[in-house]
Amino acid sequence: MTPQQIQKAEERLMQWRASHSDPDSRREAYRREILTFTLNSMAMENEPVNPERLAQLLKQPSLKTQPEN
Repeated sequence: MTPQQIQKAEERLMQWRASHSDPDSRREAYRREILTFTLNSMAMENEPVNPERLAQLLKQPSLKTQPEN
């Protein structure tokens, strides 16, 4: 990143922090954006991406490891 890009990113972060000064507002902001974050991550990993597929993946039961005897 160039120094100008770093400065711009830091300014955006400071603005975001100022507008989300308490944990509850940060949590709410995160919840609003998590779908976008996840879709972008899937795209970077060359996974088939769309909100419907993501919803299906999220509804799958989690795999739990069996306890060893």
